[in-house]
Amino acid sequence: MICFIALIIFAILAIFSAKYRAYFKEALDCVARKATLRKCTTSFDKKMKIKVTSKISKRNKPLGKFVYKNFDLITWTITIISLIIMIFSLYYGVLGVYNFYVYGNCNGPNSDEFCIYDAFAGKEVVNQNAISTLTCGVNGECDSNCTAPEFNACGGDCNCVKTTCEI
Repeated sequence: MICFIALIIFAILAIFSAKYRAYFKEALDCVARKATLRKCTTSFDKKMKIKVTSKISKRNKPLGKFVYKNFDLITWTITIISLIIMIFSLYYGVLGVYNFYVYGNCNGPNSDEFCIYDAFAGKEVVNQNAISTLTCGVNGECDSNCTAPEFNACGGDCNCVKTTCEI
């Protein structure tokens, strides 16, 4: 199933380089033929098998031998994993859009978690890690509103380690 994987990869590479457009056309022809249960006439799968295993064999001969012998199994495994990931991504993407349309956020009803679609809809995105600064009291006494753990915010005579409190 190297044709299917190669089609996706070479489609992206062909956008940026003319070198890969011929490979893309061969992969497209191979996928079309495989989809209609015919053999590839261009021997594209054999050509890619040789290219991939020769590059691997230059660095590690036993691994190259293993890949050459199990090339079809490896490509089918990669194809199936890619399809599963694509299905899950599509499912969660559609679910997020549906939730945004129905509930106004990506994560379902009554959720205040981050939603990427807020920026597209023109909503103001609030940074959850915003820093609020409060100044410490005078003469080494902490302001009672200073509740950050690295400060000794207590009544009486405590020391402010820094000049501002970060919450």
